[in-house]
Amino acid sequence: MKISELNKITKIITGELRLFPDPVRLLAPKLLNYTKNYRDFLILFELSKFQSNRSQILKIIQNNQFISEKLSELIKRKSNKKINNKINNMLEKIHNNEEINL
Repeated sequence: MKISELNKITKIITGELRLFPDPVRLLAPKLLNYTKNYRDFLILFELSKFQSNRSQILKIIQNNQFISEKLSELIKRKSNKKINNKINNMLEKIHNNEEINL
């Protein structure tokens, strides 16, 4: 991940991360390590807000094999309407260079 992308992420997360439950806060640094770009991090962070998705993300990270590819597959596989709507709204904001609120 590029330094500029890391700066964007830290700028977004610093103010709001304390508002999330502990499992989400603890997972954020791991997601930073294993994601390839800003977009993937935001999507996985959004997915990690739900317990079932968080369990799948942790399982992928703990297996420690092909982590980036498996996380990408998880992103493509999600079919929950609520999650998809949130992700689509977030992607639209990224595309339009708007401010993103987690």
